[in-house]
Formats: sequence, C-alpha cells, structure tokens
Amino acid sequence: MMETKIDPAIEAQPQESRKLIVEYFKSRPDIGFKKLLLDVALEARDPFKSWEPRKLKKGFLAAVLVLLLAAAWFGYWNILN
Repeated sequence: MMETKIDPAIEAQPQESRKLIVEYFKSRPDIGFKKLLLDVALEARDPFKSWEPRKLKKGFLAAVLVLLLAAAWFGYWNILN
C-alpha cells in the first residue's frame, strides 16, 4: 500500500493558519463587518460616478427613525412618568 507523504511546507500549525486567514481578510477591503454595515445603510455606488458620495437608503433611514421614535416613546412613558 502506498503511503502519502505530507510536505512539511504544506503542513500548517493552528497559529500559522490563523495568521494566514487574518492576513487574507485584511488584504480584502471588500469584505468585513464595516463593509456590511455600510452596504446595509447606503445605496450602491454608481460605477460611472465613483467620486460621488453614497446616499442613505430610504428604508434604512425610515427604520432608524422608527426605532428612535419608539425609544423616545418608551423613555417618555416609563422613565419620565
């Protein structure tokens, strides 16, 4: 029976694997939690006018306003009274 040899250069330790993964994600500016939050809150960038700032999504703005209104309502009736 043939045995498979593992090349020592390919065999990675847990710390080395973690370091490689962290480096990979840091080298990719298109993924990450910050990018996710920006994509949820802002409209997609126009590829032909990349210098223009991104606008807020109307649905996101409405949701934030409703949450702020609910927090103010809760605060008024439960904390102030």
